[in-house]
Amino acid sequence: MQLRNRPIFTSVFQTLSAFKPSPDSAYVFAVASIEERGLRSVQWQQGCDDVVFVPITEQTDLAFTFQHNGDGSARLRSGVDLRHFWRSLERTRVYLDITGLEHSVWAPLLKSALSMGLHVFCVYLEPEAYRFNRSPREGDIFDLSERIKGLAPIPGFASLGEAEHEDDITFVALLGFEGVRFKYCIEQIQPPRNKIIPVIGVPGFQPEYPFYTYDGNRPILDETEAWKYVRFARANCPFSLFYLLQDIATQHPLDVLKIATIGTKPHALGAVLFSLLSPRSIELVYDHPIRKASRTEGSARVLLYEVSAMSSVAG
Repeated sequence: MQLRNRPIFTSVFQTLSAFKPSPDSAYVFAVASIEERGLRSVQWQQGCDDVVFVPITEQTDLAFTFQHNGDGSARLRSGVDLRHFWRSLERTRVYLDITGLEHSVWAPLLKSALSMGLHVFCVYLEPEAYRFNRSPREGDIFDLSERIKGLAPIPGFASLGEAEHEDDITFVALLGFEGVRFKYCIEQIQPPRNKIIPVIGVPGFQPEYPFYTYDGNRPILDETEAWKYVRFARANCPFSLFYLLQDIATQHPLDVLKIATIGTKPHALGAVLFSLLSPRSIELVYDHPIRKASRTEGSARVLLYEVSAMSSVAG
């Protein structure tokens, strides 16, 4: 994939302390995170001038609770609730920190904010390391998830239903380390074997991570021969993934495009943006894993994505 003349709206900060939200903005984040990197210290917040910090204190598949002028809650499938949440912050420049937020929370929040014309940035902290599995099995190198709850639409991103013909599906799988999740999606969707397009994050957060991704997914890649169709996009870049999806959609103009967001969170962000900004009907596939506590260690770089800027180039 060529990125020449395709803008990348990303700023990189080596540490969280080097990054400060702009004044007159709101910063939404998860205060109760199972990972150390998802937390934002009071000391860091106090160093940010004229920023309204809005902690999300509880997340479920149906709603979230937050603290802003007291306790509040919003239903994830209610456009009214989500618009009320954003309006209550009284800021037009907002930062959505997706690091500690579940897909079921940050994706509908992002959709609502963009629909309201807010100037939206997404923030993501890369992990310093993932926790290895002490008793690794094939396709299970890292100790990341307890179990999979099952395929279900992300709130606000409805399923498209079945294609008219079985061969009219192009299935794009954004791969992570957990081959069991890729296998599960294949078994549930049963896409045509010659239209399974795995996407691997290259470069990865660390140089060795693409090799771990190949190794973790090798059994199902071999079984389906999907290794023949592997594509690449930067693991920490939603915009390079967005452009790759544009290319894939152009190459399969008549197919239903199903995208499994089972890889990095920046790739999931790129897929969500593509589903929101593409003229095509896109189905996002998500298996809703139950994450293990302390699945990562430490934090590395801070990635700041100006997602609002994509609207001007999406066409």
